[in-house]
Amino acid sequence: MALLCLSSSVQAESLVQDSSRANAEAFKVLLPAPFGILAGVWAANAELPYPAPDVRSALPAVAANGPALHALLSALPSREAVFTTYLQRLARDYESRHIMYRSIPLSDCSGMFHRLLQQMKEAFPAFTCPEVAEARSSRALAQWYYNRGALHIVEDPAGSGPLIRPGAILFFGQPGKKYPNPTIGQLATYGEGIMHIGTVVDVEKDEQGGVIGYTMFHARGRGKPASHTRHYLRHPGNPALSPFGNWRQPLVAVAYIDTLQDKEGVKE
Repeated sequence: MALLCLSSSVQAESLVQDSSRANAEAFKVLLPAPFGILAGVWAANAELPYPAPDVRSALPAVAANGPALHALLSALPSREAVFTTYLQRLARDYESRHIMYRSIPLSDCSGMFHRLLQQMKEAFPAFTCPEVAEARSSRALAQWYYNRGALHIVEDPAGSGPLIRPGAILFFGQPGKKYPNPTIGQLATYGEGIMHIGTVVDVEKDEQGGVIGYTMFHARGRGKPASHTRHYLRHPGNPALSPFGNWRQPLVAVAYIDTLQDKEGVKE
């Protein structure tokens, strides 16, 4: 009798473990990355029927347990919040490494962006992102996004606040140069167009919700480590500075890391 009870106990425990694993796999399917990395934790807190030996059998169980699932999903942070938090964590990590400009491979402004981009791509695989081999420089990156209909060319920097949010890729032109009617041909030309690139990790808004400033992570230039800077204002105190610009470098274009692109529409 003791052996029978022990055997039943082991079988019951096995069923629960199989169910937990299946529920975790179901949550990985239902929830976008990087939510999947916490699927095991969330699944353990969901009262889902078992046994569920695989994902296909687990999904009906998840659907049948609607109220519990709804309550669970309602408690989760939004994808936007997860994206921003992960981006900020990566930027802080890179800053802590004190990577000097052009001290190692991929440590100039576009190279540091590629480093950040690769980490974000691994966490959010649904995004289509340029590879180093196909778009190494800031100008090539702008061209890459433009070819996919994902580049916003900025004609009015002061009015570009609605375009600026965490995950925005900002492209800056030559110091002091005016770009009244910029074209991708001009912006992609060395010495005439884009000179610098950085990634927005945080924004400051006014009471009406308008962006009045932002924090950018970027490789800052010779003799400086890659880090955050926070001086990009809609109304700079110095009239010689461009709104939302990188000091005297005007903002000329914006793209986004979190862009879902249609490859059929690519213009190469």
